[in-house]
Amino acid sequence: MHIFTDRKHIIIDTRSSEEFLDHHIEGSVFVGFNGGNFKYWLELLLPDKNADIEVIATALDADKIMVIVNDLGYRNAKLVELDTTGVALDHISTDEFKKIKQHTDLAVLDVREADEYQQGSVGQSEKLPLSDIIQGQLPNEDKEYIIHCGSGYRSIIAMSLLKLLGRCKFINLDGGYQKLTAKK
Repeated sequence: MHIFTDRKHIIIDTRSSEEFLDHHIEGSVFVGFNGGNFKYWLELLLPDKNADIEVIATALDADKIMVIVNDLGYRNAKLVELDTTGVALDHISTDEFKKIKQHTDLAVLDVREADEYQQGSVGQSEKLPLSDIIQGQLPNEDKEYIIHCGSGYRSIIAMSLLKLLGRCKFINLDGGYQKLTAKK
């Protein structure tokens, strides 16, 4: 069952991943306008075109985003003013992750798709694709996870969804698997 089957109101934050992590608006879900496939993820997350949607956007992107949202058929979407009471969400660099991983058995949640795991993965990471999370499969809520995807976009979507559902023991790995495995 889709994660938002019964939800009729949602706040979508379209700012950059850095802005979202540094200034998270409680109750919002990340669907970054730049750096990912905005239209694809918005429609996957919100199949109900009649849902009430509040959109958080930068002044620079607001008009473009609202045109796209309306063109996709979301008729109950409105732009909202950025709330200044946001809080920072936990995230770490790949260098910090490498240091921590050597000394602890910290749980890692990989939200990439199954075909991406075949290209390699982080040690004993648990694999739960974002697409499965959207369909209602959720990770163990008793663990604290470092969460990652390929580049950091989907992991922030997953982190924001799981936080909205009250499963908020997550630390995002900045840059994801690509940055972690990049040659220096």
